[in-house]
Amino acid sequence: MKKSFKFICIYCTISLVLLSTILPLILSNNTAFSTPDNPLKGKIILIDPGHGGIDGGTNSGNILEKNINLEASIILKTELINRGAKVMMTRDKDVSLENLCKDNDYRHRRDLKARVNMINTNDIDAYISIHVNAVNNAPYVKGPMVFYSNTNINSKTLASYVQDSLNTIAGTNRNPNVADYFLLTNVRKTGILVELGFITNNEDKNLLIKKDYLKKLSTGIVIGLEKYFENK
Repeated sequence: MKKSFKFICIYCTISLVLLSTILPLILSNNTAFSTPDNPLKGKIILIDPGHGGIDGGTNSGNILEKNINLEASIILKTELINRGAKVMMTRDKDVSLENLCKDNDYRHRRDLKARVNMINTNDIDAYISIHVNAVNNAPYVKGPMVFYSNTNINSKTLASYVQDSLNTIAGTNRNPNVADYFLLTNVRKTGILVELGFITNNEDKNLLIKKDYLKKLSTGIVIGLEKYFENK
C-alpha cells in the first residue's frame, strides 16, 4: 500500500512538471499573433482584390488573374485577423463593382471609382490592392512588385517594407515603384498595389496557382505591414 502511494506521488510530480513545461508552449503558440504587442492589433486594413466578375484581368489560358487575386486576398485576410487586425474587403466573391458607381463613365472606370470611394470613405489605417502582372514580350521577368503613389510619403514607406519582405520570399532584389495608376493617384489613404508575380512567366504562373505559395506571399505582405506600423 505504501509503495503504491509512493508511486502515485511520483507520477503526479512528473505530470505536474511536464504540464508546467508544455502548457506555456501551447498558450504561446495559440496567442503568438494576437498579443497586445503585435503592431497590427486593432489596425483596420482594407484589401482590394483587383478585377472580378466580367473583368477577368490578365490571363494565361484558363488561369484568370481575378481568381488568383481573390484567393490571395482571402488568405491575406485570415493572416491579418490572426494577428489582431480588423479587415475590410472591396469584394469577397467573383463580382465586378461598377454597379456601385452611378457616374456617367465607362464600365472599367466606374469599377475603379467604386474601389476608390470605398477606400476614401472608410476609416482605415492602410489598404492593399492585390493584382497579378503580365508582360508578353518579356516572359523571363518574374517576381512580386509593389507600387505606390508619390503623393503619400507613408505609402512609400509601406511599399519599401512590403517589397523587401516579398523579395526575401521570392528571391528577387527589387525596389518599390512609383505608379500613376488611377486607384493609387485618387485614393487619399496610405496604401499600395501589390503585383504578386507575372502570369506570363511559367515559373511564377505555376506558383501563383498554388495555395501554399499564395500564403507565403500573404505572410510577406503581413510582415511588411507589421514593420511599417511598428516603426510608424
